[in-house]
Amino acid sequence: MRQFIAGLRCAASPWGPAKIAAEFDYASGRTDVIVLTGTDELIAFEAKLTRWREALHQAFRSTFFASRSYVVLPSNAAAIASRYVTEFARRKVGLCVVAEGMLDVIFPAPTISCPVQPWLTAQAADMIRRGNELTQH
Repeated sequence: MRQFIAGLRCAASPWGPAKIAAEFDYASGRTDVIVLTGTDELIAFEAKLTRWREALHQAFRSTFFASRSYVVLPSNAAAIASRYVTEFARRKVGLCVVAEGMLDVIFPAPTISCPVQPWLTAQAADMIRRGNELTQH
């Protein structure tokens, strides 16, 4: 998780400067990391070491409130999961790999312009704006 957060904070992050919060709890689950970009886009991330199918299911749930949702895995697990990009595409979930402190997008998530639960989108963004941003590296 530490490398993943460092990758999000890196100047070369695919999402640019962003505010980051961990463990957003909501009625249907808990998202590992949420990000509010400089353009107010809310992105959700599910990070796992090995269980990519479980992460895919969790990331899919996040598409109900996030404009994009990603599974984040280390190199070895990402190599296996990348064989199943059709499953990621079907659920509108992206795939990222964390390796050597860098975060790379293997399969980009499509942007969901109107999440099904916009009130939850607002709640997540407000959580970050209220100062619940993740401050530790």
